[in-house]
Amino acid sequence: MKSRLEPLLWLQCLAIGTIPLELLLIWLILAGADPGSVPLIERLLVWGVGVLAPSIVLWERPADWGSLLLVRIPYVNRDKNQQALSTQQGGIISRIPLCLAVIGLLPLLWWLDDSAVLASEFSPVFGQSRLVTLLLSVPLLALIVWHLQQLTQALGWLIASEQFDYAKPRTFSNVDLKKQRTSLGLQVLRLNPLEWPEAYQTPDKRTPTVAVTSQKSKDNKINKASASLIPTREPSVTSAGPIETEKSEKQDEGTNLDTKITEINIVTSRSTKEHDEHAETSRSKQSKPYETPKAAPGSK
Repeated sequence: MKSRLEPLLWLQCLAIGTIPLELLLIWLILAGADPGSVPLIERLLVWGVGVLAPSIVLWERPADWGSLLLVRIPYVNRDKNQQALSTQQGGIISRIPLCLAVIGLLPLLWWLDDSAVLASEFSPVFGQSRLVTLLLSVPLLALIVWHLQQLTQALGWLIASEQFDYAKPRTFSNVDLKKQRTSLGLQVLRLNPLEWPEAYQTPDKRTPTVAVTSQKSKDNKINKASASLIPTREPSVTSAGPIETEKSEKQDEGTNLDTKITEINIVTSRSTKEHDEHAETSRSKQSKPYETPKAAPGSK
């Protein structure tokens, strides 16, 4: 994922749009003059100088990924990850675009020169000689070869960045960079690495120290959380005293209330019994007048 943090690689991907514009400019330049008497030789010469010669140079010394032709990243400011990118140049990822340029730009140049008559009115060099138009087309063809190689390298690193092992130490000195890479421009380019959101980052399986560090940070957070809970639990213990006192008072009130209720029940039961006895006595007294009176002696 280190290569995706380099902003210069993302800038080099803009070649997807600049290469068609460069071909359009070549078409307009070739439209400035009529084809010469031997267009076959002229086209081969332009192709050989503008495409084949730069491809041979970039085959041995690939285009430095840290160079934008006019400006480049200083040698002394490149870290180990940036030096690791330089070591990846020179293989298949750098030579495939050169083969495509050598094979594909010759028929494309042929077609552009044949159809350039249609845009003669729009040519910025209309009315110039054939030699001028051919000489102006050569640097544009070389620029296309440069951009094509850098574009392929950048896309390869950005898409398959996980295949590169940045954990291993890599040494690529400034002397090696000067001898083995084609780096052009002033050393004034300074770009800060990109910062992607944490949600888009994936942990590196090859660096177990990251997992250990994260585990330690989690343990520290747990210890801090447990330490913060200790003082919050102490007031709960002290506050249990008045709660238990209130509960005991409520229980005493309940027992007193139960005692009063039992006394009231006893008194009520006694009064009920006395009332029943009094009622029975009164009934017995009232039943006597209904008894049959005895006959008086001597009466009939």
